[in-house]
Amino acid sequence: MLDDPELPAAQMCESLEDLELVRRRWGAARALVRYLSPRVRRLSRRARILDVGAGSGAPAENLRRALAACGAAAKITALDLQWRHLLAGRRRLCRRGPPAVGGDAFRLPFRDGTFDFAVSSLFLHHFSPAENRALLREFLRVAREGFAILDLRRHLVPALALEFAGRVLFRTHVSIRDGVASIRQAYTLDEAAALARSASPTGRADPVFPFGLLLTGER
Repeated sequence: MLDDPELPAAQMCESLEDLELVRRRWGAARALVRYLSPRVRRLSRRARILDVGAGSGAPAENLRRALAACGAAAKITALDLQWRHLLAGRRRLCRRGPPAVGGDAFRLPFRDGTFDFAVSSLFLHHFSPAENRALLREFLRVAREGFAILDLRRHLVPALALEFAGRVLFRTHVSIRDGVASIRQAYTLDEAAALARSASPTGRADPVFPFGLLLTGER
């Protein structure tokens, strides 16, 4: 529902804020920082990172700050097909957010090797296995080092918990309906690992507590 262009702007903004709440409380972003920070520090310059499906752009800015706190300097570009989401984030961040680009994840508007890493968060579950294989190939086209992707793991417990706890935690019913659908459409660890290996010989998927996963792969 969040991606519906007919969704009223107020509900869109509330749902984007709910997503930011999930990312903060879920804690999975720390797994992304742990993976990226030593690799970014090994580069002889500031890393260039593309955040695909970036929503409001707030997660990209949070990632930049977390990496900086680890001594890993990075410039992060936020890309999303929904330009309304990026615009809402820019307004909330008072224009202090990351560079933002409206674009299609399957046809990224960048030359080969423009970035060092391509990342995403809560994005993979939107697509079929065939679509995700194409998506990962596109990630590796623009990213010279590799990809790191955070997402949910399919499991009954978080789906049930969200249906009940979401009524208290979230600001809009859009977040509850979208959240439950996302968990049901998510991949298991084995399914995610198979996707990662299809794109990269080093591809893997690791569990992230409590019900997340991190897909990584190198060129």
